[in-house]
Amino acid sequence: MYVNHPIFLLTGLIVIILTTLALGGKSQLKTWTPLITIMAFIMIVLNPFLVSRGTNILFYFRGKQVTLEATMYGFVMALSIVTILLMFISFNIVLNGNKFLFIFSRILPRTAFLIMLTLRFMPLLKERYEEIDMAQRLKGMTLAHGSLFKRMKNGLTFVQILLAWSLEEALQTADAMKARGYGTGKTSSYIPYNMQARDWMSILYLTLLFSLCLFSGYLGYGKIVIYPELGTLQFFALDWVSFFSMILLFSLPLHIEGREKLRWTFSR
Repeated sequence: MYVNHPIFLLTGLIVIILTTLALGGKSQLKTWTPLITIMAFIMIVLNPFLVSRGTNILFYFRGKQVTLEATMYGFVMALSIVTILLMFISFNIVLNGNKFLFIFSRILPRTAFLIMLTLRFMPLLKERYEEIDMAQRLKGMTLAHGSLFKRMKNGLTFVQILLAWSLEEALQTADAMKARGYGTGKTSSYIPYNMQARDWMSILYLTLLFSLCLFSGYLGYGKIVIYPELGTLQFFALDWVSFFSMILLFSLPLHIEGREKLRWTFSR
């Protein structure tokens, strides 16, 4: 969201996709790609017809001008939002429930646990719904066939089973946590995570690159003027510095995963 140069955003999107694939997120990408693609297409197409700002007129549609600037703004906005959504896919892969609790449980144990349950809630409901659907299909109950009234009745039955199952398991989880004294004393972690020298070096590396990207963006590099007239896409010297800093910042997981795969390949 800090830069709006199309080349920056498009390159960042490609790196994020490669990073997600390297982290094993192929199935998540496959699930979300159609929805994200449709959303981006709608933003790119609708913005020039809804906004008439700009000086470079491409054509007129029902007496309203469609400008190059509005089209570029829709393209830039779509790239930014798609990149952020794909970042959250990688975020969910890397920062699982155990890691999230390990980071925040000592500071805010109940809040951290509530956030983890919230993030896990919808995927868990989806899995349970699929199990209920498979079991009910064996009994001849389905939402795909029959009259509208029958499908509504079956749907309400599905929801009733799903809610009862979820509430029952929530009560069991709460009783188990209470019996173990969760939140009453110093918390421990099932899987300990210890900071090592390479972790501190990675933090320093990311901090330096992030600071460099912020400073170059503050100076106006990595950005283009869209309104009232579209500026040039030309790269200057510091644009290249900002560009490669962004690539190195985004692609650190690729370097780590690639190094580990090379080690594994040559160690066999």
